[in-house]
Amino acid sequence: MISEVTDNRGSKVQSAPVSEGLAKELANLSQQLLPLIRDNGLSVAFSEIFDGGLCIADASRNPTSAYKVRGALASANEAKISGHDLLVTASAGNHGAGLAYAAQLLGMRARIYVPETAPLVKISKIEGFGATVIKVGKTFDECLAQARMDGDVSAGKGVFIHPFDDTTVAAGQGTIGLEILAHAKTVVPGSDFDVVRVFLPIGGGGLVAGVASALRKSWPESFPKLEIVGVIDESAPASLVATLFGRPVKVVPDTIADGTKVAMVGKTFLAVSRLVDHIMLVPHDQIVAAMRIHESRTVLLSASSEFSKLEGAGALALAGEEVAANYQLFGGQSRPLSIAVVSGRNVDSSRYHEVVTEKVRLDPRSHMRQGFDVVVQERPGELLHFLRTVKDYNIASLTYKQERRTRTGHVRVEFEVANGSVEDLERKLAHEFPGSRRLSPGEHMVYKVGDPVAQRYREELIALTDKPGSFLDCVQGISLKGALGSVGFLFYRKPAQAGAAAQVVIGHSQTPLPVIQ
Repeated sequence: MISEVTDNRGSKVQSAPVSEGLAKELANLSQQLLPLIRDNGLSVAFSEIFDGGLCIADASRNPTSAYKVRGALASANEAKISGHDLLVTASAGNHGAGLAYAAQLLGMRARIYVPETAPLVKISKIEGFGATVIKVGKTFDECLAQARMDGDVSAGKGVFIHPFDDTTVAAGQGTIGLEILAHAKTVVPGSDFDVVRVFLPIGGGGLVAGVASALRKSWPESFPKLEIVGVIDESAPASLVATLFGRPVKVVPDTIADGTKVAMVGKTFLAVSRLVDHIMLVPHDQIVAAMRIHESRTVLLSASSEFSKLEGAGALALAGEEVAANYQLFGGQSRPLSIAVVSGRNVDSSRYHEVVTEKVRLDPRSHMRQGFDVVVQERPGELLHFLRTVKDYNIASLTYKQERRTRTGHVRVEFEVANGSVEDLERKLAHEFPGSRRLSPGEHMVYKVGDPVAQRYREELIALTDKPGSFLDCVQGISLKGALGSVGFLFYRKPAQAGAAAQVVIGHSQTPLPVIQ
């Protein structure tokens, strides 16, 4: 299937084909797995439709307090049918708890590798279901590498189950999509909704791959338009960078949403990623706000305190919906039905209190975030000229890409700037880079999923010290090596936490241009 999408400037571009075979396989397998999910009491709980058309799809109201149990049970059941007894995985916590619970249900053993930073509440839950926990690695990806080398798996005495890059796991998560569809059939007919927008968190991509495949295959033609929005913490951009490059690319995740803290997405997600309409980046403060709002809402509804607190990853979809509603990011529809998937509630009480009571990172009374689309000419030194022009302003994020078949490139840049300085910055950019424009509020957070722009480049990841001028110094250093002229793609994000490393992902072409003086 070749689809036509529109980029952020209204130009039509042709996107790469979706892997129809995998999408169909995931959708069909999700249909087969739905009875297994329902028979074990793992169904989604749907809220009423709140003001503004928001409906919460809570996939965490089960013994593991997370949606991951679906894919875990599906894969464990498959392993048992195949004659295996020992299940091995790596997990930030929720998939491990799901696999431990599934093993307990099916009379199997489970061995769960978790990073040393895994929350205690998740470790306790895994052990409570009778699984063995092995702490290893400072990050999830280090932990994953160790789990893959498990001795019993290597000897054929156990089976390794990937937490997200696995067809059966993704299809298990896809059953959420089928339940969303069933619920939509009860509320859409006779309503005035003209679009149904589903917000999903993205970590490694198993959830969104399964749900998008299931929904796209079965969505009725008579229904309002379906839109799927994947939501990520802006400081854990593995899924966005992968869709821009067309392959998994390593990043440095830095997020309170530990369930989505992966350095690289899975190929399963990438194969069907174009079934997703948008990837939306939300800032740290907005995730925390969603955690607070959900707690106050559930307390007002007299819900059990067990279900009032969301972990960071569990609140991602709600954060995305809140930002979209506040800024009317997907306008044009008179009345959308927004369905936000709540995905996890396993958070240490002390950590939750610390997060939701902390001071906001950016005080809107004195500073604001402002995005710009800046047009740069394709000539040596132009990107460096742009960075020197704005060196006195704090860049929060930047994505640069060459435009195909043109002599221009585009920089989408977001500044954290004093409220009274925005107009001066706008005038400076308009003077130095004609054709540039100020983005509407929140517009910089949304990326249309389409054709990869960096597929022909080789990637390089650079970690930067968090200090003023470090990004400019980095680009100047690249230019002195003679490589800047070959850069066709550049992605920068400042760290979410003070003192942490910022990151730059660079797409180099194969033939460097002359040194820039």
